[in-house]
Amino acid sequence: MKKLSVERKTLAGEAYHYLYQQIITLKYKPGQMIYENDIAKELGISRTPVREAIHLLASEEFLAIKPQKGIQVQYISKKKVQESYRVRESLEVTAFKEVASNWEQGHDTYELAKKELLKIIAEQRFAAEHDYVDDFYQYDEVFHDKVLDICGNQTLSAIVRQVRGHVNRMRYLEFFETREMDRIIDDHDQLVSLLEKRNVKEVETLLVTHLRNVSNYYDDIMRKYPDYFNTQY
Repeated sequence: MKKLSVERKTLAGEAYHYLYQQIITLKYKPGQMIYENDIAKELGISRTPVREAIHLLASEEFLAIKPQKGIQVQYISKKKVQESYRVRESLEVTAFKEVASNWEQGHDTYELAKKELLKIIAEQRFAAEHDYVDDFYQYDEVFHDKVLDICGNQTLSAIVRQVRGHVNRMRYLEFFETREMDRIIDDHDQLVSLLEKRNVKEVETLLVTHLRNVSNYYDDIMRKYPDYFNTQY
């Protein structure tokens, strides 16, 4: 019985990850109806783990369960995006500053961390050169996650990962529309250098600018994709 429970939990996690990525990368458009049976067939699993994943995404306000109709992908809320950005910025700045203040050049842990961060940037550069927007977006997430992992504050990391979900659809649209991938890569390169130099103040300044850049495109994106947004909130 325990084995069955663990297996179902794993399948639910896989279903959650799949649905989350479909929503964030706008494969499932805001307002689109999706159906439990179709998703289960597509993933080759039973409806139970799919249902669990759907309920979790509904609790996070990415999906809305419509009785007798199906499941609707929630519209993007500009207010929710702005609120989530503020929380993410505050916590992520704290994490990056802590990493900068604790960085020890020559220490095995930090030397390995630097190699991993530079490898992620190299993958981002490759994605940018080939205009692989989905891959570029994924590596952007991985870069920030890696710094959160180096910080070692699991509670902070968990909260950041949770709140930034509502930012990510807007962030994906920014990548898709602006193609400012070189700027983002340059920011990441500079952040690694500043972390290594333990330049806490400059890390904060650059990270805040880096995270806030998407707000410059809110109005343009909303004008281009009016059907994606909930105009009520």
